[in-house]
Amino acid sequence: MGKHAQSALPGLLALALVFGVTPAQGAAGSLDTTFGKGGIVETNFASDVNVSPLAAALQTNGDILVLAQFGNGAAAVVRYTPTGAVDTTFGTKGVAELPTPFDGPTASMALQSNGKIVVAGVVGQMTGDAAFAVARFNTNGTADTTFGSGGEVSTALGFPGVGESVLIEPDGAILVGAQLEPAGRGLPFETALIRYDANGTLDSTFGDKGTVSVTSIGGCTALGLLSDGEIMVLNGSAIAQFTSTGTLEATVTGGPIAISTPSQVPSLINVFQPNGEYIYAQTVAIGAGRNGNDAVQVLRYTATGSVDSTFVSPTFHFVGTGGTANRDSPSGVALQANGEIVVVGTHSVEFANVVNGLARLETSGSFDATFGTDGIVINSLPTATDGLSGVLIQPADGKIVTIGVANNYTELTLGRYLPN
Repeated sequence: MGKHAQSALPGLLALALVFGVTPAQGAAGSLDTTFGKGGIVETNFASDVNVSPLAAALQTNGDILVLAQFGNGAAAVVRYTPTGAVDTTFGTKGVAELPTPFDGPTASMALQSNGKIVVAGVVGQMTGDAAFAVARFNTNGTADTTFGSGGEVSTALGFPGVGESVLIEPDGAILVGAQLEPAGRGLPFETALIRYDANGTLDSTFGDKGTVSVTSIGGCTALGLLSDGEIMVLNGSAIAQFTSTGTLEATVTGGPIAISTPSQVPSLINVFQPNGEYIYAQTVAIGAGRNGNDAVQVLRYTATGSVDSTFVSPTFHFVGTGGTANRDSPSGVALQANGEIVVVGTHSVEFANVVNGLARLETSGSFDATFGTDGIVINSLPTATDGLSGVLIQPADGKIVTIGVANNYTELTLGRYLPN
């Protein structure tokens, strides 16, 4: 731990890996019984409350990384093996704690080509010294002391809003996108970009001494890089384009995406498609107040920001067709290699009786009838699930990995599903 906090995860790996029931292995959407126990893994943080997954990533060997925040003030990266066991060779018994805990509601994580782990978030909100922060870990979970000061850097631009995204550029530079809250009443939110050299120094050739802040689209939920170095920024349905040196382009032209990082913001779910088009999943209210219900809506936009009228744009519930106080919301979107779209989220009835939901859409936006039941999979695993928070697609075999929480937010959960 750094000077800012004492270790907040004592004896963490009294992990008590608790496993769910074992469903039968079968068709697309079935749990993968070679993972954990019956396809489910629970990591019990018994001394903690309010475990909140912030981001997830897959390493090239199939290891699964989850960046999580804890109610006691800590934040850490937890690593799992491809079979779902906590990798005790990583960090301290499988956990790499951030030198300075993030205290914002969102964060992002990306992997360098050499396997080092980069995480970005917000620090200092509780003390009034809010700043965007980046930390880097070696592949074994130790702080990379060649980066910044003790493995971390921070940059204050103003008061951070919701949403951070981090992308590793081909030359090793680290690009962070974020939202800035307005400095005065009635002013618009801003889109902020920060670029660091590979050693954590602000890139003086980018923007104003390494930083950019413009009104533009009012935030950043996902980043993409074109082959010529131009930067694409998403914020929900909106898109902006910047030059490789950080100047806002007057017109969005878009193009094929060379590198991208998906949204980690549950309320604004974005992911770029390789052709530059992008997916936006959101919660929509149907009806009024407590007598209404919430549904999931998935939209596709062209590379220049227009709604794609050729896409079905489904609005749906994971369970049933609605009804008073039924709440369905997305929390993550991922693309399969064949272009199909996997959406994960949660169903509840007035935020109780929680059910995990997964849906798979064809490239047209229609439900993939070969997945689960008419394109949807639901379960309440593990017992006392509190819902799903994100999703990853394993590149080697296309298996679907979900990240969530359970048992009154004291357990981090993983699930793995068969793609076909």
